[in-house]
Amino acid sequence: MTSLREKMLELLEKDKEFRYTVAGYLGLSEIMRRLDALSGEQVKLREEQTKIWKEIKGLKEEQAKMWDEMRGLREEQISLREEQIKLREDFNKMLSVIRTMDSRLSRVEKTLEKLTLDIEEEARSILTYRG
Repeated sequence: MTSLREKMLELLEKDKEFRYTVAGYLGLSEIMRRLDALSGEQVKLREEQTKIWKEIKGLKEEQAKMWDEMRGLREEQISLREEQIKLREDFNKMLSVIRTMDSRLSRVEKTLEKLTLDIEEEARSILTYRG
């Protein structure tokens, strides 16, 4: 009797069909089929979950790239702002030089006008003297 029990336990452990047959006699075959179906579904769900995690990993990598690009753009923006400030300073220096040149040009114009008037007055005086 012991060897029969050992043989049945061995068959239950190793032989799937024998297990189902015994379970069927016990009314458990439907439960076993459902468990097998659930096991298959679990494998499919795990595969889908793996795909989702891969997609999440890809999205995280893409997001990290975008953050790097945004940091680069921010640094570029700061650099452009610094360049704008330098250009503004240069512009203000040029404006100061232009104002100085304008002032000097006004003095030259006044001097030239005075010389022209002096020459005209001297020419009139010579013409009056000769005439």
